[in-house]
Amino acid sequence: MSEPNLTEDRPARYRAVVLQALTRLSGGDTDSATLHRARTHLRRLQAYLELVGEDRNADRVARCVMRLSKLRTLQVFERYLSKLDAPRSDRKAVKRRLRATREKLERSHTYAAIERIVRRHALSPTPANPEWLADRMRAARHAHADALQQVTVKVGTKPRRKTLHRLRLLIKSIRYQEEWALDRPDAMPALVRRLNHAQAVLGEYEDRVQFRKLARALDLRSSAIIKKHWRKARTRARALPAHLVSYLGTAAGPRIRLVGSRHDSVHVAG
Repeated sequence: MSEPNLTEDRPARYRAVVLQALTRLSGGDTDSATLHRARTHLRRLQAYLELVGEDRNADRVARCVMRLSKLRTLQVFERYLSKLDAPRSDRKAVKRRLRATREKLERSHTYAAIERIVRRHALSPTPANPEWLADRMRAARHAHADALQQVTVKVGTKPRRKTLHRLRLLIKSIRYQEEWALDRPDAMPALVRRLNHAQAVLGEYEDRVQFRKLARALDLRSSAIIKKHWRKARTRARALPAHLVSYLGTAAGPRIRLVGSRHDSVHVAG
């Protein structure tokens, strides 16, 4: 029996989800779930394009995600302040900034511009030979292992925010590419869950960094508690790299095998 095709029709389905979300955003949808859906599926398309060697198109899609980052941060910040039961003046200030950001995106026709890029550049032809993509996945896994090892060796005991941000983006890329292997015999769902957890720890820190900046820029009364949460998130994020390799998998010789081929013995630390 032949192995399942890694691609199936997922790139086309992810592309359709993005286009649908962009249409809703262009029509005035302010639901944070719609924006989240657009950004997440753009990232999945980016990961697929990287996997098949479409680096230029992957970069185009990555820039699309970045164009929506400020809006996403403000939406998450608004929810955070609500849970924090922040003063009404703080929440109103963020709501005003959120409204201004939406209006700026609408004036610049950002959603329509992203839609054009997605239609033109975000769907690579499915490889005729499924084994070609399987080979690409194996090569990507070794490259990911080397990249993670290099980053974790260099970070030190108090890694800088920029270093942790690069590590988060690397983990995110690995996670999305590993999702493409979940229907294969060498799938590692436990690894995907661990990558997701590591991404969440680093993502929380990055959010707190942005929240702290916004609190200072808007002179929010909640600044002190936001700074406290930022420090806690920073402590967790800084502790992550030292244990990341053992958390994700065990060393196999001089390199870290996050996921091996069918003939490799693979273990994920419990």
